[in-house]
Amino acid sequence: MTVAVAHSDTARGKAALRNAAAEALLRGEPLAVLRIIPGVDKPSAEDPALVAQLAAELSDFPDLTWTLHTGPEGFDTADALLGLADELGASLLVIGSRRRRPIGKVVLGSTVQQVLLKSLIPVLVVKAS
Repeated sequence: MTVAVAHSDTARGKAALRNAAAEALLRGEPLAVLRIIPGVDKPSAEDPALVAQLAAELSDFPDLTWTLHTGPEGFDTADALLGLADELGASLLVIGSRRRRPIGKVVLGSTVQQVLLKSLIPVLVVKAS
């Protein structure tokens, strides 16, 4: 099994990455970093700049085994994330969320809400501090 994390270059994406790394170490599982790349059909996981960025962000977790997996956004980011998590056989998906006003909580449509509604595996939602 593996812990999967939806990563983006935002405060909530970085919070999700740190929490997922800690959870993966706690479970004794590797970490799969999922990065959806908008505007391309077949992104490459061999982007040296992205790998270096992730290595720097995960430097506080030297015992962690991690891999980068990228996917095209397609029409639905939530479906793309869930598809990658399913392909990897993930036991947990970690995703970051932003603070929302009460009215925003009522309206469905955000990526986080769609992941929560559609996921067949446990989802840990974290907020940036």
